Amino acid sequence: MHRIATLLIALIFPMSAWAGAWGEGSFENDDALDWIGQCTQSTGTKVVSTTLTAALKAQYIEAPEGSAAVAAAEVVAAAQGKPNPGIPKELRAWLERQPKAELAALSSLARQVLRKVRDPKASELKQLWSEGKSNRWESRIAELEARIGG
Repeated sequence: MHRIATLLIALIFPMSAWAGAWGEGSFENDDALDWIGQCTQSTGTKVVSTTLTAALKAQYIEAPEGSAAVAAAEVVAAAQGKPNPGIPKELRAWLERQPKAELAALSSLARQVLRKVRDPKASELKQLWSEGKSNRWESRIAELEARIGG
């Protein structure tokens, strides 16, 4: 049912930079929602560190991996007490069961990944969001970086 609603929203509001996205937010695309499903089915925090590490090691981050990495960075921000107001309920519930300090320790890695996601030479997401109409994707990523801190 959720997938149908997502599809309808995407068809009604075609403001995305690529198919499967209906907004600029971290959780406003199919890839991030798919990752959340994987994350919430896991029993530990390894899925977050694995997602961030894979994105950082990639020579070029494809859009699906970039979206998953942004969602993983949101988990790090939430673990630090600075959650995105739009964080899905199931992810919020999963976070309540996790060791916050372990996730917060990934902040440096998350910041590095977000810098890479914003690099048009290394990120399909950046390239896609740079095409077409103006949008707030870049400012949303910068805001996430700020919530993670430095």
